[in-house]
Amino acid sequence: MNHPKNSQKLWLQWTFNCALGELLGIGVAGAIAFTVNHLVGEPQNISQKLLILSCMMVAGLIEGSFLGFFQWKVLSKKFTLIPQKSWMLSTILIAVLGWFLGMLPSLFLIPTESVSSESSFNFESLWVIAFLSIGMGLVLGAIFGLFQWFVFRKYALRATQWIWANALGWAVGLSWIYVFASIPTEHSSIYFNVAMGVLGGLLGGLSVGAVTGIYFLKIKPKSEILVKQSI
Repeated sequence: MNHPKNSQKLWLQWTFNCALGELLGIGVAGAIAFTVNHLVGEPQNISQKLLILSCMMVAGLIEGSFLGFFQWKVLSKKFTLIPQKSWMLSTILIAVLGWFLGMLPSLFLIPTESVSSESSFNFESLWVIAFLSIGMGLVLGAIFGLFQWFVFRKYALRATQWIWANALGWAVGLSWIYVFASIPTEHSSIYFNVAMGVLGGLLGGLSVGAVTGIYFLKIKPKSEILVKQSI
């Protein structure tokens, strides 16, 4: 049985590493988004929208690499048999897919400013953004956990919990990221934009880490014999 202090230390390490990986990943994504926005501006046609979508999928690849690596550094202390390559690959794949799905509403589904101004539904309200991002976080978080579960289930007992853990964690985490990303305006300075991005990424990563960390402590590793039978 793990000592409570050891469990607390492992939870803190997991939460910190999730926050660090997400902060670095969101930082890269923010830099890519700023560069694309500076070069392209508001997308006016399908080609520009697809360009932005492709660039943000590259951001997802980088974010997934950061998050997968920093998660595995702590994960491997408890689940010693999980290969780094497998964990990182599953995290990268879902991060790319997550950015793809996450960018679709703003690029293709949410009305443009001219259209939304005629609508009684305010898409720019922080409450609306928070509500939508929580819903999106539940869905994308569950998919995120599912991708990692394909690897995790081979090395952990009752690994299905990991899907629900990520759904809850990303529901909270994504709401921070989206809300803080929506605060800057076209008149905001680059320093303010960076500060909002850093704060959103940090709070998002801490939220994901804190929630999934609870389940991380609850889930037990399989014995080496069971692992060999699962692979």
